[in-house]
Amino acid sequence: MAQSCACGESCARARRENWQIGVGLTLALGAEAAEWLGVGGVAPALLAAIAIAIAGREVLWQGLLALTRFRPNIYLLMTLAGAGAIALGKWGEAAVVLTLYALAELLEQRASERSERSLRAALELAPQEASVQTPEGAWQTLPIAQIRVGQRIRVKPGERIPLDGTVVAGASAVDQSPITGESVPVEKSAGDSVYAGSLNLHGSLEVEVAATADETLVAHIARTVAQAQARRAQVDRFMDRFARVYTPLMLGLATGVAVLPPLLMGAPFVEWLYRGLVFLVLGCPCALVISTPVTLLSALSGLARRGVVVKGAVVLEQAAGLRALAFDKTGTLTYGKQRVEHARSLDRQPLQSHLEVALSLAMHSEHPIAHAIRDYCLQQGVAPRALESFEATPGLGMAGVLDGKTFRMGNHRFVEQHDACSKSLEAVLEQLEAQGLTTVVLFDHQPRAVFALRDTVRPDAAEAVAQLHQLRLHTALLTGDTRATAEVIAQQAGIQERYAELLPHEKAQVIEALRARFGRVGMAGDGINDAPALATADVGISFAERGADLAIETADIALMRHNLTRIPALVRTARRAMGIIQQNIAFVLAVRAVFITLALMGQATLWMAILADMGVTLLVIANGWRAGRV
Repeated sequence: MAQSCACGESCARARRENWQIGVGLTLALGAEAAEWLGVGGVAPALLAAIAIAIAGREVLWQGLLALTRFRPNIYLLMTLAGAGAIALGKWGEAAVVLTLYALAELLEQRASERSERSLRAALELAPQEASVQTPEGAWQTLPIAQIRVGQRIRVKPGERIPLDGTVVAGASAVDQSPITGESVPVEKSAGDSVYAGSLNLHGSLEVEVAATADETLVAHIARTVAQAQARRAQVDRFMDRFARVYTPLMLGLATGVAVLPPLLMGAPFVEWLYRGLVFLVLGCPCALVISTPVTLLSALSGLARRGVVVKGAVVLEQAAGLRALAFDKTGTLTYGKQRVEHARSLDRQPLQSHLEVALSLAMHSEHPIAHAIRDYCLQQGVAPRALESFEATPGLGMAGVLDGKTFRMGNHRFVEQHDACSKSLEAVLEQLEAQGLTTVVLFDHQPRAVFALRDTVRPDAAEAVAQLHQLRLHTALLTGDTRATAEVIAQQAGIQERYAELLPHEKAQVIEALRARFGRVGMAGDGINDAPALATADVGISFAERGADLAIETADIALMRHNLTRIPALVRTARRAMGIIQQNIAFVLAVRAVFITLALMGQATLWMAILADMGVTLLVIANGWRAGRV
């Protein structure tokens, strides 16, 4: 209800502003027409005064505030131009200048609001209530803030899904394009994940809640948008600084145009005062100032509609300048759903006894490789045993105490660090790794068992990498896996350079080295191990669909759907946005130069100047909206 009231107040205010500008501009044009037709008396001045009172008073008020505070700005330029025209007896022109500028301000405000509304649209997708199953089996409608993880909710056809979760009953097609950017509905049945804000199309679904209202993807977008408002691009901040210098500079030049010719050359004072006023209006930097935020917001909103959430315009600017992009392997270039293809005992004990130990360790880890080993052991009918202690070493492996004995399970490097490697084990590992398999060794003081796992490269990986190469970005693979596995994956994806057997902090060091060679570097990853590299990169990209919370919070960009081709689309959009900003600046300055020349020659009037300014403003806004095409 509060939201409806706020929307109603906003719409009423917009209608009131539109009415005031419309009436004011009509009266101002009437006053100007009366002066053209030679109508005498107070009629033109009265019409102009009423027009200014209705539509131009805010401009005058802001201009007077700037004057009293000694802070020259756009409003002061317009106020001085209007006051000068009135002093010359040109009431109609004064009213036209002030009301047209008020119209330009209104159009700029609407343009910014449109882009911002588009960026924030995802925040209003999820409903505020849901039908929840009670412990007795009945269904009750509750606010989503009161619903907890594990509860079951029901979503009828045509309703939006209120919370992230997993389908436990029913089947339907779900339109999740506002969240992930997918263009077609996705079929959902038991076991599939659904996201808050998605639209359930034709079937009834029962969903087990997997995230509270504060932890859904939509809530994540909300936090991202809040961050985006506080992080402005360097070009945006530069335009603000430019306007602060440009405005007093133009004020000084306009004063020189109005005063110097009469003083130095005896030129007619009234004529040159008028030319100075026209110069003052043409000096208004509003088109320059508005073009940048509109373009950036348009690009941000276009990306958000396609499931690419960028944490601020400054990140977009960084993305436009990327020269290299590094990828994590597991879960980023590959599905991250590894499966054990082969397991064998390395001593005289049966494999089954080693599987019990491996399962006991794997049960305590959330790493994809641990999940694969756990699933394999359970399929073999093995039951876990209770550990006395457990410790994980990120990027290497894990250790646990079972029956007073310490067992470890990890990669090749982990085995070597604990002096448990042997020539026979090296031969086994080399043979498996040459096939592109990931190897994991279970050991205590000597190797006990080896697991060989395979992951599958995502089908869109090679296409995304090829597009990045077309954009002249260097690509690199960063992984904690073996060199042989990294080589196989890099070849399948078409990546130019690969770095293997890296610990999390070593990934960050590689990012620094790439930056020294190429300039700005991006990093795409989804795991906790990738967080240091994501933080070190100029642009960190993570995947909200399945990424670790730490990786998502650390990254600058979150992809709502794990689609790697969104990354080159992001770079193209960012580069186009920066190009449009440069186009707008060049266009504005060129038009300014032409009209200033006309003004100095006495061929431009005040209302012509403000029309030119408003026309240029509208054109750069329209051009800026093009940045929203992804």
